[in-house]
Amino acid sequence: MSLTKSVAWEVMRIEPPVAYQFGRAKHDITVASHTAAFVIKRGEMICGYQPFATKDPEIFESPEDFVADRFVGKEGEKMIKHVVWSNGREDEDPTAANKQCPAKDMVVLVARLMVVEFFLKYDTFTVESGTLLLGTSVTFKSLTNATW
Repeated sequence: MSLTKSVAWEVMRIEPPVAYQFGRAKHDITVASHTAAFVIKRGEMICGYQPFATKDPEIFESPEDFVADRFVGKEGEKMIKHVVWSNGREDEDPTAANKQCPAKDMVVLVARLMVVEFFLKYDTFTVESGTLLLGTSVTFKSLTNATW
């Protein structure tokens, strides 16, 4: 089951369902990147764009590629903290203070169930993938029902 969880996290990493996040700084903070630091004063509006973090080439090898087993094993599990689709790190729990999505675990569970159901229902499939203005498109070209 670790592979289905990894697939769900990889989907959330590569194409976050909520790409933009907004909020006001509750206190002065410093946001640091790999090369610089930015001071944000209390009360200033902050806008975050998830794909900048989730496709960081200094964190993720082949960040633009879908890698199903990226989060499998000890090394893969260490990378989970860099998945931030839910308004916070995937290895943190939602609280009233951090504004993280309270249903984040349910979203991952439903995504895992969809992957399992798909592979129980179909033996083979072919897809055509492309890029849209603000995301990715995937079109199923053929599906072969499972032969049980």
